[in-house]
Amino acid sequence: MKILVFSDSHRNPDRMEEAIRANLSAPDSAGKLEAVFFLGDGIEDFDKVRAKYPGPRYFAVLGNCDDYALLEGGTYEKLVEIGGHKFLLSHGHKLGVKSGISRAADHAIRKGADVLLFGHTHEAFDAQIDGRGGGSVRCVNPGSVGAWYGASFALLDLRPDGEIFCSFGGE
Repeated sequence: MKILVFSDSHRNPDRMEEAIRANLSAPDSAGKLEAVFFLGDGIEDFDKVRAKYPGPRYFAVLGNCDDYALLEGGTYEKLVEIGGHKFLLSHGHKLGVKSGISRAADHAIRKGADVLLFGHTHEAFDAQIDGRGGGSVRCVNPGSVGAWYGASFALLDLRPDGEIFCSFGGE
């Protein structure tokens, strides 16, 4: 089972669209695209892309550049359970991720998440982080899918044995 994770498209949805299209047309042996997560800063791009490619489940949170969408019921954080894993989706700006991810990791652990997905920094990242009060959480930042150079996104492969394999795609 696969999950595509995007963030920070900033009015440049082309690579997001390409990745979804490629994964929807992948052979069944490669695993089904179960869900697409968007972590903010380009919610309008995400809305257009999900309307164009039905099939997987779509989940999104707002970023610091998406404030207008609060009027339509948007949120900055969402806990999603798929394949026996709890994913906390957050743009990260309200958790101070540009200054480090300890605070964000502690927050995700308190929320009961197995995986924290965040954006905002535009830098791809994947690590298991220990909380300051105990516990640990997998932290993944897909980078920026809308970057004019070095664009990236994450592909999570949820394996039958419970492991999550993370790879990064893009340029």
